[in-house]
Amino acid sequence: MQPSFQFLTKGKIAEREERFKSLVESTWIQFPKIGLYCEKEVSYHKLFCKLQTVISLPKLAEYLGIPIFISGPHSKYYLERNDQSDFGHYNPEFPKKLRDYLLPAKQNPKLLQITKPIYEEWIKQTARDFFIIYQKLDSNPNFFRKEADRYLMLVEEGRLDPFYFDRFILFLYPAYTDNEDPEESSKFKVFGGDEVMDAQIVKELVGFWIRRKADGTDLEFISGLVALLNLYDPEFLEFRTNSK
Repeated sequence: MQPSFQFLTKGKIAEREERFKSLVESTWIQFPKIGLYCEKEVSYHKLFCKLQTVISLPKLAEYLGIPIFISGPHSKYYLERNDQSDFGHYNPEFPKKLRDYLLPAKQNPKLLQITKPIYEEWIKQTARDFFIIYQKLDSNPNFFRKEADRYLMLVEEGRLDPFYFDRFILFLYPAYTDNEDPEESSKFKVFGGDEVMDAQIVKELVGFWIRRKADGTDLEFISGLVALLNLYDPEFLEFRTNSK
């Protein structure tokens, strides 16, 4: 169930936006201290766990003034990641809104100085992992599109294997192939060392980006991620995008 969005005056909208901006800034600063019980989680699960201690999905939607999902199996409070007949289709406005609000340090050098060590310790590796997976998928647009279309078909027909993404656990290995015939196998841009990423994280992030290609929000999400990297991790971004 999505929260309802009532008519608000310009003054109320501005007040809501200011409250959210303040919440985002304080969350950045306090990030290491929030959700301490989330330490048992790994990768983006840890980040999501910590953020949930600050704001719920319904409250986030209220602050942004839009529904987060336009369709899918998610309840008001629970994200369903293993539904065999549906998946969460993000509202394309959602990643745009996130990009607008979640980088307050972009216009605040002092805040950037304060939050840079927090990014380094808590966020950097996950941000890089998301980018690495997307970059390899995007290096072969035909493969990316084909996999998204296949996923959509299986979901729509109710035939999605709950272990479907296990087939991508070796996706970052240079020798990864989707066909034993060298002439038919897909080719990708490869960076040596990427294969050390944990296989569980690899398959989950491949799943995330394939779902985003399927619901049409991948370009908005990657745009926001690039903005984050450009602000906090420009050397990594330059190396990954300018390497031959």
